[in-house]
Amino acid sequence: MAQLLANLVVARNGATSLRGSSRPLSTPEDRQRFLALRKDVSAIAIGGSTFRTEPYENLKIPLFVATKHSSTEFDGNPSAARSYDLSPLELIQIARKEIAGTILIEGGVNFLRDLIAAQIIDQIYISRVGLDGDDYHLDEQALRLSYRLVSTERIGDTNFEIWEPLSRS
Repeated sequence: MAQLLANLVVARNGATSLRGSSRPLSTPEDRQRFLALRKDVSAIAIGGSTFRTEPYENLKIPLFVATKHSSTEFDGNPSAARSYDLSPLELIQIARKEIAGTILIEGGVNFLRDLIAAQIIDQIYISRVGLDGDDYHLDEQALRLSYRLVSTERIGDTNFEIWEPLSRS
């Protein structure tokens, strides 16, 4: 079964976006780790909001999108995106059937909510930055109910955390 990883940048006030995107919160250290994580994955899973606000045009691996909107085609690379009117949990089940390698979940906190509760993500990578965001706050209590912090490291102005499911402790 495919390994599931998730990556999320979290501002000091718990928000995961600024002006509708996570990119303004990302530090150079966070960006470097994000690209290192993404380099070795076989597919990416996201929600429709992430698809509409983040750049996925040049993606060369399968992109699974859970969305209520029907149009998810890319100019120049329409075959990379696969759109489904499903819950994130159902989308991940489909992705796991089709993908043998690692799936990186880049969806936001709304996408992650049920996946965290179900404890199906093998590792959650959180980058905590010293900026303030303005929307989509991480539910820290829900995270701690289902996951445990197994690693923390500070590089520059970014605290990197790795969380694993309590069910695997």
